[in-house]
Amino acid sequence: MFDKLRCRELLKKYLEGTINYSEHIELFKMSTDVNIEELLAEMIDADYNADQLGDVELPSTASDEILKKILASEKNTDSLFINTKRKRLIRQLSVAAIFLIIVIGAAIFYFKPVKERSHGAFEAFIPKNSLKKINKTSRPFVVVLEDGSRVKLSSNSSLSFPLHFVTGRREVYLTGEAFFMVTKNPNAPFFVYYNNIVTRVLGTSFSIKTNSSTRKVEVSVTSGKVQVIENKFFLSGDPSRDEVKSVIVIPNQKAMYNEKSHYFETTLADSINPLPNYPGLAGNSKITADIDSFYFPKATNLKQVLSQLETVYGIEIIVDNENIYNCVFTGDISKQDMWKKLNILCLTIGATYEVKGTKILVSGNGCR
Repeated sequence: MFDKLRCRELLKKYLEGTINYSEHIELFKMSTDVNIEELLAEMIDADYNADQLGDVELPSTASDEILKKILASEKNTDSLFINTKRKRLIRQLSVAAIFLIIVIGAAIFYFKPVKERSHGAFEAFIPKNSLKKINKTSRPFVVVLEDGSRVKLSSNSSLSFPLHFVTGRREVYLTGEAFFMVTKNPNAPFFVYYNNIVTRVLGTSFSIKTNSSTRKVEVSVTSGKVQVIENKFFLSGDPSRDEVKSVIVIPNQKAMYNEKSHYFETTLADSINPLPNYPGLAGNSKITADIDSFYFPKATNLKQVLSQLETVYGIEIIVDNENIYNCVFTGDISKQDMWKKLNILCLTIGATYEVKGTKILVSGNGCR
């Protein structure tokens, strides 16, 4: 059932510039009602007689163009209406034009791909009392928050945040790209809002950006652990909705979020770094080489070398042929990054590797 009073309320909010995203969509949906023209005419007459709308000034280009098109459809307008009636007609058409602008604007806003409509809607989502830092330079700069957390803000990016965090919760709002170094505080989780996703952490370092080629949002973790969640309030305007997706991301992994399909994919990060303090290394008698140097002066079983890579980088490496473990390696690969280490190992034994989600698969004939 069409709610006339609600429509009037939303129209008033639109004219005052106080309408929000969900109300804008609600007004758009009302415009599809079959009785909208008759009801709108009643509303126009009521507002005209009560003089509630006053002298409405439409944006010159939009209103003039719409009025021209509307008036052009009326043949012999001058002979049909005397001046006073024409004035009233134009006034009514002006209000109708406002509503038409609302409908067209909401339709464009509503049916645009998420990427195109997310930025403006996200700006409206940020609390009004937030501080805002914008990086208009060509280099990143660091923003230090109240709790000591540091945010390396990339060029053409912005960060909105409160002067003082509320008790038990730390929330910031990012557009663009940034690297976060969050101060640990188990009693106050840290939330980064970035359009369609929310990244929740306790204390860690990670980056957030939109991949320029895939257009997917990427959250890459350097240390600690983060949970990446769909921003259910921003996506639907309803914080109670249940169908919310999330993933857990650990060091050297990244979560990629497809805004169109609302799908998370977890894979290895572009840059792989040794884990802080090499957790799990203590007591591992299988690792005989210097953990920091990756120097193997004697022939070392490849299973041991791969095990060391897993421990240092926190990445599971699997083989499709157990004979690969029979191969041996001698050499110094300590100065190479993880990917180059793996390339050298595979070239040495005639194998290949590929990334399978958050794992690495090594394939080859192996050794006997």
